[in-house]
Amino acid sequence: MLAELILRLTTPAARMTRRLGLVGESVALWSRGNRQRRAWAPHHERCRSVVAEAVTELSQRRKVAVLGSGLLRDIPLDLLCRQFEQVLLVDAVHLPQIRLRMRVRPKVMLLTRDLTGVMGWLAEENDGRIDPLDDLAADSSLDLVISANLMSQLAWPVEDWLDDHPDRAGQLPVDLPARCIAWHLADLRRFDGRVVLLSDVEMVERDRAGAITDRLDLTRGVALPAPDESWDWPVAPFGEAERDRESTHRVGAWRDFR
Repeated sequence: MLAELILRLTTPAARMTRRLGLVGESVALWSRGNRQRRAWAPHHERCRSVVAEAVTELSQRRKVAVLGSGLLRDIPLDLLCRQFEQVLLVDAVHLPQIRLRMRVRPKVMLLTRDLTGVMGWLAEENDGRIDPLDDLAADSSLDLVISANLMSQLAWPVEDWLDDHPDRAGQLPVDLPARCIAWHLADLRRFDGRVVLLSDVEMVERDRAGAITDRLDLTRGVALPAPDESWDWPVAPFGEAERDRESTHRVGAWRDFR
């Protein structure tokens, strides 16, 4: 608990990033990932394998961008640093331990971005969405873009914020969380290089008898093509979030999304 508190206090982040709970969620994910390292290992390995396969199929390896780089557990960072001239790690939050690790990797650049593009809109600083990837989409030297288990994470902070600010919610599109997902997919289609999409798409909660107690569409109804492969990720085994409930996410991998 003390380590989590220190991370919350020492992580650099914009005011709206904190208000949306992204710093707290990043710290919680770090902590849960440590506790569930063994349970999550197959998911992380499959993500890294999909990316590694895509790398081998590229004719050029100049720049790679990882959108939603987070804690880098699902990304083969060593491979990317060996194979590419520059590695861009793009996220709203970069925890101190990640910043420290990247200091010894000269090829790596950390980019802090609101990948929803709507934080300023929520805060009444802008009249609409700001394109978060305009400069990257125009960079013809980006040979690989990886959306790393990011897509489903774009909706929930917006949903929570709208629930907490009903007066402001009435001034915004009712389907804004779903739009954040749709915008991200549209952003991915703008890149000239190879695009790998990794994302959880459904949450299923079960009790100890195996009965489904809850189900959630993590795409918020946004249509996706069939993935190239899929697997289950035990996000919260019994005892992690609730004693008698487990939550499993269905993950999809699109090796060449465009």
